Parts: sequence; C-alpha cells; structure tokens
Amino acid sequence: MMLAWSATLPNAMCATVVLAGLASASLAQVAVPAERQAAHIAVIAVHGPIDDITVNSIERRVAEASRDGANAIVLELNTPGGDMYATLQLCHLIKTQFPANTVAWVRPQAYSAGAIIALASREIVMADGAAMGDAAPIQAIPGMGITPLPATERAKLEAPIISEVLDSARKRGYDENLVQAFVRIGSELWLLRNESTLKRAIVDREEYFAHFGEEPPRQALAVVPDSATLADSEIEPVIPLLGGLGERDVLESPNGIPQGRSRLDSSQRGQWKLVGQIAKADQLLVVRTDEALALRLARAQVSDERELSAWFGATTLTRYAETWSEDAVRFLVSWPVRIALIAILIVGFVVEALTPGGIIFGAAATVALLLLVGAPALLGLAQWWELVAIILGLALVALDIVVIPVGGWLAITGGALVLGALVSSFVTRDISSAEGQRQLLLGIGSTLAGLFGSVAATWMLWKYLPETRFARPATLQAVASSQPGPGEVPTRRRETLPVAGTIVRAATDLRPSGKVLAAGRPWNARTSGEYVNAGERVRIVRSSAAELEVEPAPESDGAAPESPTTQSP
Repeated sequence: MMLAWSATLPNAMCATVVLAGLASASLAQVAVPAERQAAHIAVIAVHGPIDDITVNSIERRVAEASRDGANAIVLELNTPGGDMYATLQLCHLIKTQFPANTVAWVRPQAYSAGAIIALASREIVMADGAAMGDAAPIQAIPGMGITPLPATERAKLEAPIISEVLDSARKRGYDENLVQAFVRIGSELWLLRNESTLKRAIVDREEYFAHFGEEPPRQALAVVPDSATLADSEIEPVIPLLGGLGERDVLESPNGIPQGRSRLDSSQRGQWKLVGQIAKADQLLVVRTDEALALRLARAQVSDERELSAWFGATTLTRYAETWSEDAVRFLVSWPVRIALIAILIVGFVVEALTPGGIIFGAAATVALLLLVGAPALLGLAQWWELVAIILGLALVALDIVVIPVGGWLAITGGALVLGALVSSFVTRDISSAEGQRQLLLGIGSTLAGLFGSVAATWMLWKYLPETRFARPATLQAVASSQPGPGEVPTRRRETLPVAGTIVRAATDLRPSGKVLAAGRPWNARTSGEYVNAGERVRIVRSSAAELEVEPAPESDGAAPESPTTQSP
C-alpha cells in the first residue's frame, strides 16, 4: 500500500504554543472527558507517504514527547497512503506502546494507510473539509505503475488489513461493516434509523432483506446525511456473527459507546426507517468531515491548534517535526537516487582501476558506496553482509584487472557479489511476501538500470573527458611555459606527443594501464590487454592527449628505443 514557534528550541525540532486561558468560555460549557483530558499536547505531523522512515520518525518523536511530559499524542494526518507493512507496524505501536490518549487529527486527508492509522487511534477528529477512506491494498512498481492483482493475491493482501480494521472497530466502537467498506470493494451498506429510540444502524444487504423482506434500493450515488441532521442519534455497532460471541460483550467501551446490537430481523419490522445508502458495491468508502461525524467515526471538527487545545482542555501544545537527517535518508533511499548512486559507484571504480593515480573517481565511488549502504543502515534496513559482499566483490574485480589476471573469473565472481548485494539492499521484507517480491523486482530493475547507466557514462567519459580542461591535470598531461624573448609576450604551449611507432620503455607495470618514459618524461599509457613489466620495451601504437596506446616490443625486433621524434597534438 500504496497503503507560536519557540526560538529557544531549534535543536529539538519542535515548537511550543502556550495556551493558558484559551477559549475559557467554551471550556466552561463543554466538559472534557477524563480519558481525553490533557494539559500538554504533542502534535506529531505525519505528512506524505507512510514508509519505514515515517514509522521510525514517529516512534522517536513520541518517545521524546513522552519524556517532555506530554499527556496526549496527536497524529496530524495528511497522507495519500503508503507501505502496508509499515502501516500495520505503526498501528501496532499505537495500540500497544504509544500513550493511551493518542488521537488522529485528519488535516486535511487520510487516505489508504492514513485511514487505517486513524482508526487505530483512540479517537478521530477532522478539520473542516477533510476526508478519509479508500484503503484498499494495491501493488505498484516504480516505473511500471499500478499492476493488477489476481483474486487470490488480493485476498491475501486484504486479510491482514481487514483484521487490523476489525480490531480497531472492536476497540474503538466503530461498526465493523463500515470499516470494512474502506478496504474492499463489494461492501454495500445502508443507514437505518429507529424513530422511537433515535438509534441508528448500519446494515448490509442480507440484514436489510431479513428486516424489510425486500431488496434494498440502490442509489446512483452513496450519500451520508449531514451530521447536524442526526445529532441526537447514536450508531450501535452490530455484534459480529461469529460463533459464541453473541452471548458476551465483544466491543470495548472506553467512551461510553454502545456495546453492540443484535442483527435486525422481521420481528422489529416497522421500527426502523431507511435513511440512505452509504456504501456502494463498486466503490470504496470515502467520508468527508460531516459524514464522518454523522457515522460517529469522527468525534469532533477541529480546524486549528486553538480548537484542538480547547478540545483537550490543554494549556500547552508542542509540535515535534522530522529531523533533517530523516528527510535526507528518505531522499537517499528513493529508487531514482539509488540508481544514480549505483552508476556512480561502478563508473568511479572502473575509471579508477583503468587509470590509476588519480583520486577523484575513487573518492566518488567510495562516497556512493557509503551512501548506498549507510543510509539504509541508519534505519536498520541494511545487513552487514551486504557491505562486506560489495567491498569483497570490488576487491576481486580490482585484483583481476591489476594484479592477477586469470581469464576474468575473479572479475565475474566479484561482479556477481556486488550486484547480488546491491539487489539485496532493496529487500527489507520476507521474500515470500508480495511486498518482498515487489522489493526484489525493484532491486533488480534499479541495479540493472544503474549498471546500464554506468556503461554509457563510462563510454562518454573515456571518449570526451580526456579533452576537457578538468581532466588534463588528472591524466598528468604536462603544460610547459615557453621562454619569452626580449620584448615578447609570454605564451604557453603544450608538449608535443610521441610519434606512433616509437619504441620506449615502461616506467611502471602496465596491467594494462600505467606509465611509460617518452621524450624525457612519464606519460599515461595502456596496452590493449597485454601485461608488461616495468623496464620492458613497448611500441607506441597511437598517441592522444589523454594517454598513449602501446604494445609489447620484443628485443628481437632490433629497433632502438626512445626515438626523440615527436609530433604536435
């Protein structure tokens, strides 16, 4: 699933508003229930998609707020959805580890994962014009969009979400049919009202038919009446039709919410009147603020911090924001950035191995490696063996290129280690799960994209970089100053290049890159693949500003080394 700022607290990433004496007239008229009462509120902004970074950040901020003495936690939701497993983890934290007085504030939207998180909270409040719902699981692969789910796979994804929202309904007193309509298509629901007791009931097609003896009317558009119309009535959640549960209370009632009702049948016919259809078979349920209030999903409309504080009876409100490091990690673990880092890692390593002596490309490769593995490690999403495998793989490739040529087998083995570790760094879920398989596909696609990108970048660097002003110092191309004569303006010229065919000697080992001595100074050089030891004769095949292409020149050919003949570049 996809699903007043205090200047004294810059390092805490929080803001505090003192609300002493605020809205005293309103508080005198409206008593705050004991379970909601809080003197110090902590507002935790949950903005953007829900992911593992979001969960870690919220957990950190709630712990900080609790240490600061907060009596209530408010999750300010403005999210289009997010990762299903991260969402379920956050719901578990809300119900088991966060303070009991944890409230969701939908401002202005809580779709998909946001709706599930809101239901898990003790209560829900919504800003004017806010919306929540549309929580069906989807499968989306970056670059490919949303992919269709077979019926079996969809049911498998829906199962833990349905279990979560049902648990929330039983703990918070919501109608179970209603919360399921957020998650899956096919939930048809109608709202009824008892004219004598003013109670309301949400019924499905089977219960409607059992009570009225006829098929329910199906409207073109599901409509929930305005909350003001039904202000004096209360919804009684239906007791679930599970064996043995009908004889005992199955809903907790922390706020005096009714414990539940029996399903309607023909014996109560005439007592209930149809209000309207609220969920259609071909639509996922989405409710606006007035609709959520009418259905008793939301407890109040709260538009700003002043109203929020009055609703809790609070004197101070403190905001706790994400840190810059959490924002940075979220950026670094995004798949476009990781593709770029993979390409930089490979390009930097290859160029450094083929043209030793510089530090720019080697440093770039090192930084890319640290960011690739280090950023996920900060969240506990990386394994130590992945870093070891990448370093070992790169060492094997370098060993094959520079030191011990064995036909490329070491390079192939090292490359496989590097690619395997990079793919694995994308997978944080069980590989047998749908999310784990999605992450595996993402890892394979991103790694291949980075690999192909590195091939193109290496070719362009090899072709164009040697001619740039930036690269000439790195390739040790000497620039000498000519001696000006009397009255002449000083000018600079390039040293001329050795002519092809010149016999010179290797100044270092060529494996296959290194240096040769020509025209009285060292030059960058490489062979076409042959390995040459220092001091051996080589023949210049081609000259360029970047390097000399050479080949072994056996002593038997009789040519004298080091011809002084040169050519202008």
